[in-house]
Amino acid sequence: MQRFLTLQIATFGPNDYETIVSGIKSFPVHKLAIICYDYDKSKAEDFAKKIKSVLGLPINLYLVNEENVVRDTLERVNEILMHSREFHQVLVNVSSGEKLLGCAALSSSFVNGVKAFGMDHNNAYPILMPVLKLSYSEIVSDAKIKILKVIEVAGGSLDSLEQLEQVSGLGKPLLSYHIQGAKDSKGLASLGLLDVERKERGKISVSITTLGKLLINNYNPTKPSNAI
Repeated sequence: MQRFLTLQIATFGPNDYETIVSGIKSFPVHKLAIICYDYDKSKAEDFAKKIKSVLGLPINLYLVNEENVVRDTLERVNEILMHSREFHQVLVNVSSGEKLLGCAALSSSFVNGVKAFGMDHNNAYPILMPVLKLSYSEIVSDAKIKILKVIEVAGGSLDSLEQLEQVSGLGKPLLSYHIQGAKDSKGLASLGLLDVERKERGKISVSITTLGKLLINNYNPTKPSNAI
């Protein structure tokens, strides 16, 4: 009978790592992925060695830069998930570490539709966070995905709608609708998937965001009928 395998992802801080241990005690775990700031690497490695010596648990360490904590954490979580297909369940422990790191990890779990939890102040029991019922990949239309993909293939940014029109095969009115949005639909810009910069004479340039890159990397072509 196949085992039900669980991966735990945990943020790390050198002053409150006990919450990671509490998370391991509260839920099944067959592998641990630790996310920490680059300047906490040595302390996180020492912590990982202690856990391995006691539990024999495989542990991988992932570093983020404090100045780019949101972007880096999104990318690290995506990297972890991309290489963890064998696990049946993924849990994210956001209890340890600096607050902004925990917030970034929580946002990453929302984006990927993964369960997150924190420990109470006594580390006695876990507090489960709600999981979003719809992720970006379920509500963004194929046309918007196509636009993101052609921009990414073009190097991640384009200087004008004219360039985007050429590479996408879509006309300017339709491109404007998908990028800027309308009353009945949010555009790629307002969804946080594209950065739009207005230039002289009404021209705009577009560049794909980290969230946009994550979306197309995890894109599932099966969409519900209400995709925008």
